[in-house]
Amino acid sequence: MDKDEFIQTLASSIKDSIERNYRNLVFIQRKDSFELVREIIKLYVGINENASIIYGFHPWIKEAKERMRRLREELEEYRFEDADYSNSEWFMGNSYDVVVMDLMDNFQPNNIGRMVELCRGGGLVILYTDDLKENKLFRNTILRNGKVSSLYEDRFLRKLREHEGIFLAESEGYFVNPFKGKLDESPERKAEARNAVQEVHDLCKTVDQDIALEGLYFIMSSGKRSVSITAPRGRGKSAVAGLFLASLASEERKKPLKIFVTSPSIYGSSQIFEFMVRGLENLGIEYSLKKNSNVISSISTEYVKVSYIPPDAAYSEDGDILIVDEAASLGIAYIDMITRTWNKTIMITTVHGYEGSSKAFLKYLKKMAENRKLKLKNIVMEYPLRYAKGDPIERWLYDTLLLDAEPEVPEGDFDILYYEEIPKDVLFADDEKLRQAYGIMVTAHYRNNPDDLMIMADGVHHSLRGLSSSCKYVSVVQLSEEGGLDDAKLDLAINGGTFDGDLIPDRVIKHVRIKDFGRLKGWRIVRIATVQELQNKGLGSEILRMTVNEAEDKGLDWVGSSFMGDPKVLTFWVKNGFIPVHVSPKRNEKLGDFPVVVIKPISKEASKMVNIASYVLKEKLLNTLHDIYFNMSPEIARILISGTRAHRDVDVDPIYLDKVLAFVKGTSPYESSADGIHMLVMKYFWDSKREWSVMPDEEEFLIGKVIQGKPWGNVSAVLSTNRSQVTEGIYTAIAEILNRYYHLSIDSPLGVMISQHGDIYERMHLG
Repeated sequence: MDKDEFIQTLASSIKDSIERNYRNLVFIQRKDSFELVREIIKLYVGINENASIIYGFHPWIKEAKERMRRLREELEEYRFEDADYSNSEWFMGNSYDVVVMDLMDNFQPNNIGRMVELCRGGGLVILYTDDLKENKLFRNTILRNGKVSSLYEDRFLRKLREHEGIFLAESEGYFVNPFKGKLDESPERKAEARNAVQEVHDLCKTVDQDIALEGLYFIMSSGKRSVSITAPRGRGKSAVAGLFLASLASEERKKPLKIFVTSPSIYGSSQIFEFMVRGLENLGIEYSLKKNSNVISSISTEYVKVSYIPPDAAYSEDGDILIVDEAASLGIAYIDMITRTWNKTIMITTVHGYEGSSKAFLKYLKKMAENRKLKLKNIVMEYPLRYAKGDPIERWLYDTLLLDAEPEVPEGDFDILYYEEIPKDVLFADDEKLRQAYGIMVTAHYRNNPDDLMIMADGVHHSLRGLSSSCKYVSVVQLSEEGGLDDAKLDLAINGGTFDGDLIPDRVIKHVRIKDFGRLKGWRIVRIATVQELQNKGLGSEILRMTVNEAEDKGLDWVGSSFMGDPKVLTFWVKNGFIPVHVSPKRNEKLGDFPVVVIKPISKEASKMVNIASYVLKEKLLNTLHDIYFNMSPEIARILISGTRAHRDVDVDPIYLDKVLAFVKGTSPYESSADGIHMLVMKYFWDSKREWSVMPDEEEFLIGKVIQGKPWGNVSAVLSTNRSQVTEGIYTAIAEILNRYYHLSIDSPLGVMISQHGDIYERMHLG
């Protein structure tokens, strides 16, 4: 096809898309790509004179900035906005007729996932580059010893040819595949304003939004309640939460509602505040607002005050309702904590979005609600706001980025399972196998994002292992080769420098200060996952065991992993013999957890170093849980401390033992005996040789109160209990520990006689 026919066909498709409310996409891969971009945009604005345009690029690259400026000058009569890829989330609530993505300097799946969804129905997405594989920033970060694969790019180009609504302009020629399919019409809206006021319903655009708006009032009934809103991107779920808040502001109250909103970033929650403003203005309600970085951070009315808080701050804030936007991306441990500490929570999360699938998130919510007898309502939204359902570009995007990958559950028994290396070239050429393998990872670990798939595909140091039954994978492992560092990298790491890859050696060198560990070679398990329906059957432990055996056969020194500290995940690794060696001193602000590193040593050299690292970690935790790890969950701290296996003999002097005994006998309050109790508890947690333990919840009470020094109310809130249970648990644990070590009980006499303990003076170094 020649250029004239290409342009003519594109023009016809643009007119059809405007009429039927779907999108088209043009991909340009030519040396003169920028000139063709200009021509195609002029074609579009000639059809749609009121077009709005957004241009994605890297502003710190001189040539990229110059290209943007040239285009802006030519289109000055139109609404033209430029978007720095690194800040593209700021624009997520907006929509445009033309979305242009400059891929000359960088090709990164996360950017594709965000920017494409800014295009509205009748619009056009334009991706342009000179070569998808040459001199690209993100691709260069995947390099290993100067090598990188192109499996991801090859599949990306193949998917462009498989889907309708896509037009290709490449050096070899032009290719068109206009959309000829049918689109689903949205059901007729029949809004019934039972709870929310009509003026707010008038701002809803789909029947899904009307239903969600009414459904959110479930949270206002008495008792502990939670509502989740799940939807693919672009369904207006954050917007409807903002409209709900506006509706609440129309209701008279004796005491104003105090509502907090949190999300991984303040920009992520901007839609909630913006639509609350729209609702208030439609209702004619007066309000005041504050902004932070040009984004609304709080709105106050007579009856409602809504404020943004960072995820960490939500642990200690006190309010009537907490709204968590993009909840799945904050992690299970975070959701577990806030649903324990807050009486009413609204959780909004994306399914099949660039944040990844929320299937695991929804499964967790349901199980959590059942276990805690929490009243939970799930609202599902399906119909898109920006374009018609059945839009061809949404189909292409989901297929290409595997946003909707869902694994099948193999049938039959699992007596015979096959462990194998999965050849990546075969996997990325077979969509069915790829969707099965990657779908297992996505649905088990909903924090996956499109970049992860490219790293897996193109990283020559990344490999895959699978456990299969009936020709279907049931468990998969993604491995990254690490270690074997030269002197230059060892010196760089020990002096605080960074480099891509080798995450575990980097952490051990920096935090344990053992340079030699970087010379050892190992596998970092990037992801390990099992089909959700087959979890808790030992399949994860089995593929992990086989992976370690293979590493040993290959002469590797260690196998390890790094992940966000979640109790269930951490327990899995410790149960399978992996030893914690590092916990980040900073909580991940976006994900809400402390990153953890665990290692299973194989060689003798690795065993020595891992034992040292685990000892250093245990000492660091026990010495700083009151400080840098004050906000760590006592449950996580308990698993880490017990998992290190490090041992130290701790002796408690008779004076402090007598203080503890006075507490046990009830003649001394906790506060007066706290120093002795602290010493006894330190002895208990340092002792890894004992063959007995107090109850897990009692250990968590001891960590929270005695070691972290949390106030009584904070301990009970964090552990979802009450003060009396915490007090009783600590008393019971201390009484048992005192008796086990020193045979002292409630019947033992009080008082320390110097004549009986003549060495106290010398032991305290007073002589």
